[in-house]
Amino acid sequence: MYEQSISRKRPGCIVFLLDRSDSMKRPWGGNGDSLAAGAARAINSILMELCLRAQKGQGISYHYFDVGIFGYGLRPIAGGEGVESAFSGLLAGRTLVPIHEIRDNPVALRDVDSPDIGGGTVRMPVWVDPVHGGRTPMCEAMAVAGQHTYEWAQAHPESFPPIIINITDGFVTDSPYDGASLDDWAKRLMGIGTQDGSALLFNIFVAPESSGDLIFPDTSAGLPAPGPDLFRISSVLPHPMIRNAAGAGIGRQPGARGFAFNVSDSSTLVKILEIGTRLDTRD
Repeated sequence: MYEQSISRKRPGCIVFLLDRSDSMKRPWGGNGDSLAAGAARAINSILMELCLRAQKGQGISYHYFDVGIFGYGLRPIAGGEGVESAFSGLLAGRTLVPIHEIRDNPVALRDVDSPDIGGGTVRMPVWVDPVHGGRTPMCEAMAVAGQHTYEWAQAHPESFPPIIINITDGFVTDSPYDGASLDDWAKRLMGIGTQDGSALLFNIFVAPESSGDLIFPDTSAGLPAPGPDLFRISSVLPHPMIRNAAGAGIGRQPGARGFAFNVSDSSTLVKILEIGTRLDTRD
């Protein structure tokens, strides 16, 4: 299980759940960024990495990934509190988008502050802008993600299972939703799968606290609230991922979960994704 490589015949599915609630306006770290700005920067960096990984030769990009980004909390939407596609521009309203279409349709090219290069700026494509406002309908976000990942898994039964990455400050406001708690919705989401395993739920917990930079722990000890709740609903890392993490210099024990706390370094977030996905460019 969890051994299938990602290829054109068996693409992967990565879904981001992006907290856009009002509490994401709080500061993150000492560089003046908000939690919302750090989360958007992280997603843009990961999307850029996925685009590069799907590129073969000059200007040729293959369908190795389908990617969804669902923002939750910005504004009320008919029938729910506020869950919608976070794509803008020509991709506005789309749900799961092939990576080559994402590469071809950024919102803009901008000079973006990059802590990864010593606080300088780098020009890069941007797909997601930092916005915030409203409540935190995380349960509804997981329900929406579940609908789309279930349909994707049914259409790609031989692929590596979907990976859902939830970036949030954790203050959920809609549990229970439709009669089910946050734990219940997380279990339903992780109950979706392919022949290679069940869907994986990663939670990246961002908070104003200065302590952090914790990746794939096997205990929630020492985490500020509501970190322990997010840790509890995160997937236990399957053995192949623990093996990959060790190869990437992130040594972890059985029982480690797909959870990270205050990881603002986008290169580290990309490494987390690479631990979960293995590309086969021959197929």
